[in-house]
Amino acid sequence: IPAEFDDNAIVIIRECAFKAGLLNDRYSQNLRFITEPEAAAIHCMKSLKEHNLSVGAKFMVVDCGGGTVDLTIRQLLEGEKLSEITERSGDYCGGSFVDQEFLKFLERKVGSSAISFVRENHYCQLQYMIQEFCRKVKMKFTGVQSEFENIELELDELCPVLEQYCKGEYRDNMEEVDWTINLKFDDVKKMFDPVIERITRLIDSQLRSCDNDCSTLLLVGGFSESKYLQLKIKEKFSKKVQLISIPPQPVTAIIKGAVQYGLREEIVSTRVLKWTYGTDIARKWQQNDPIDKRRDDGLIIAFERLAKRGTQIAVDEKVHRAFLACDKTQRKMGLDLYVTPQDDAKFCDENGVKTIGKWSIELPDSLNDNDRSILYTMVFGNVEIQVTALNSGTKELFKTSFDLDM
Repeated sequence: IPAEFDDNAIVIIRECAFKAGLLNDRYSQNLRFITEPEAAAIHCMKSLKEHNLSVGAKFMVVDCGGGTVDLTIRQLLEGEKLSEITERSGDYCGGSFVDQEFLKFLERKVGSSAISFVRENHYCQLQYMIQEFCRKVKMKFTGVQSEFENIELELDELCPVLEQYCKGEYRDNMEEVDWTINLKFDDVKKMFDPVIERITRLIDSQLRSCDNDCSTLLLVGGFSESKYLQLKIKEKFSKKVQLISIPPQPVTAIIKGAVQYGLREEIVSTRVLKWTYGTDIARKWQQNDPIDKRRDDGLIIAFERLAKRGTQIAVDEKVHRAFLACDKTQRKMGLDLYVTPQDDAKFCDENGVKTIGKWSIELPDSLNDNDRSILYTMVFGNVEIQVTALNSGTKELFKTSFDLDM
């Protein structure tokens, strides 16, 4: 799954798979999730062997896709296992943003309104024109001026409908050149440069996050096949990183790595949390708490942190929290889970804090005084959060269900 997918998105995917008949049980462990950058890193382990990287070596995987670019630094462990070292970073600066720069170039030739009308009413023709740009220009561009020859694109063939939307001075200018645009070296370079600059900033930031202790940089994803992108990355980072490599068929790295993970899940040893997780608890109001949050019973609902963003944890590391049922008549006990990008949230209604789900368990008809403590066990190290609940007195394991908060 894309690295930017949150926990709600994962629940939706699982629900869709169940409703489509792909799962007999909604919570079946036959469906497992892995992020695209992690899958790419697993596939890249083969390349690491070829370059004789030793146990303990740290490497960065830069997944350059069509829409997003995702980066993490991982460490090679004993037994051919991987440990995530840094928090994932990424941005919307993949190969399709070069296409957007091409459209901006066209807007200066035919007018922005013409491109807008084609996008709204003739999207297929627009996409065909972009595909031809990719085939003839984008993937062939090396960034070496001596290797470049000016390229002509005949708009009346690539996007015939464009003529009817091109007006005024734009139309006069295009008719003078028979609806042909001439792409020069600098024109194409300017389409790439703002996108590549954003990618190199991401790489630089990741290197700083590990004090430049990274020996290898691996490029995967469809956009990584761009010779110009490869050139610029090597120019900027060859003195900081010992090896910069592009595995064979980088566009297939994610799917191959996902299959390898499915066959051997223990290959992933640790992950770095991208969120701070917490729940809501009732505690006594204190003098430094907001007065408007104090309840009539003198309590306040506060954010209780369970796991901190940026923490490296084992994939099977467990977080335990015990809660008491209020009385013998209570038949359900819930656990609301919240996420926030902040480290120090105090209340669940702060900006940036959001509910990602609600777990609930059925309690037995008779609940003795000694059996009112319920121990929740949570695993945050997997891509998909896992929760179980145990009666501390009877040792009965309760079925824990997840309700998506939408």
